[in-house]
Amino acid sequence: MRRYPKVAFAVASFVAAGGAASSARAGGMDPTPERLYMQPPGLPIAGPNGPIGCQEVAANPNLVVQPGSPFPANSSPNQFACQPNNVAWANLMSELGMAIAPTAFHAARTTGLGGFSLSLEASYTHINANATAGGVQYWHDGTQGNVDPNTHRFSTTNTAPDSLLQVYLLKARKGLAYGFEIAGALGTMANSSLWVGGGDVRWALLEGYRTGILGYLPDVAIGSGVRTLGGSPKFFLTTVGIDAQLSKPITLGDSAVLTPYIGGQRVIIFADSSTVDLTPTVDPLKQCGWLGANVPGNPYAKAPYDGTPVCQNKLVNNEPNNSDFNNDRTFNKARIHRWRALAGVNYRYEILYLAGQFAMDLTEPSAENNDLGISGSRQWTISLEAGVFF
Repeated sequence: MRRYPKVAFAVASFVAAGGAASSARAGGMDPTPERLYMQPPGLPIAGPNGPIGCQEVAANPNLVVQPGSPFPANSSPNQFACQPNNVAWANLMSELGMAIAPTAFHAARTTGLGGFSLSLEASYTHINANATAGGVQYWHDGTQGNVDPNTHRFSTTNTAPDSLLQVYLLKARKGLAYGFEIAGALGTMANSSLWVGGGDVRWALLEGYRTGILGYLPDVAIGSGVRTLGGSPKFFLTTVGIDAQLSKPITLGDSAVLTPYIGGQRVIIFADSSTVDLTPTVDPLKQCGWLGANVPGNPYAKAPYDGTPVCQNKLVNNEPNNSDFNNDRTFNKARIHRWRALAGVNYRYEILYLAGQFAMDLTEPSAENNDLGISGSRQWTISLEAGVFF
């Protein structure tokens, strides 16, 4: 019994390390997909006061229609809305999805019928923090960045995104009959306001065969898991993993067991965008002088009733000042497929459980995702776990 306080101390230390990492620079790695935009075609090279982009048009639509405008004749601000950068978006979601993917962090043998495990898991996933896709550095433009100490506002770009994404989870595993095991996980991503949750199920095919010739065979397990990312209304990200492991326990003395294992995992990432305002500094309702939607019952509406905004503010050519509504866009759905290899070892001494794992892409991220424009180098993840095993 005197050894158990050591277990509690180890787990508490693990929690403290994770909490310290989570509180540092909180929010800097929060995704900002609204910054991942492209310029529309047809913009003039420059105006009288410098370059003109879709952000400048959104802030001052009269630039397009005023006398002496550098834009083509008969142009409308509606033609020059910002375009979603779907390539940058897909690369950001691919790497973020791998960071939250189910780790399949276990040997092939389950906790056994009636067994239970409670642990803390820390995973550190390498990302291509300075990579470019779609013409932008998607981690620089696609994450919040630091808070300016003078204005107390987030910067317009993240000049130094983290090179490792840190995910900390509380996990519970429960053994069932016939070699099955279920698990649940809930945690957070450091340096962000995001949280991660999900569950796993697996089946140890040879569970219980410990005598005769079958006793010399390695344990074999197949399983699946799902993780979803919450905390941002701007997108939905869910990752599914399908895995298989081989392992063989090695008994050390009377109370300790060391279990090395290897495995492989198929990772499928589902990324969907909410409606995102690509010009967040401009309020379209205020800019147009919104009087409601063009529907029956609105005294300012006129037939045909098409539900479009009714604006009282006009441009210099008497055109309704409603072009910024066109900057509310969604990114294309991304369905990303990747393979990765797993290798790890766990150590159990009485009720104490410690483990480590290394996972890495087997192929380049672009191998199966060329249609999405995904590039970047292979990612790897180091996972550590500490807990108790009953």
